[in-house]
Amino acid sequence: MDCQDWTTVTVRRRSSKKDAIASGHGSIQYRDPAKSEKIRMAKLADADGPAPKKRVNSESLQTLIRKRIEMKVTQEKADITCSFPRNTFKDIESNRLIPNEDQKQRILQNFSIQLKIDTIGA
Repeated sequence: MDCQDWTTVTVRRRSSKKDAIASGHGSIQYRDPAKSEKIRMAKLADADGPAPKKRVNSESLQTLIRKRIEMKVTQEKADITCSFPRNTFKDIESNRLIPNEDQKQRILQNFSIQLKIDTIGA
């Protein structure tokens, strides 16, 4: 054991806030709720307003569903055909998911249907 050249390392632990306050080295900072509320309200005032919601046009959704049924393809098989993650077709057809440009392009290639996106509230 004498041949090992070890150096002693001491790790200092930070004292807790409670110990720091008791020794006089620290202080507790309180946040003013009125100030944070003013900041939040200013951020809301700067915002232009809520973004308009988007949905897939109901007619193009019905066309997609009819075409999928005519081709005798389930939603799961449609996901596989278009290389989508699982349940993507289910979410698109139930209007829970707005397809991005890549997804719309794949649907157009595989099902020959152009999905239209409607903006609600604009």
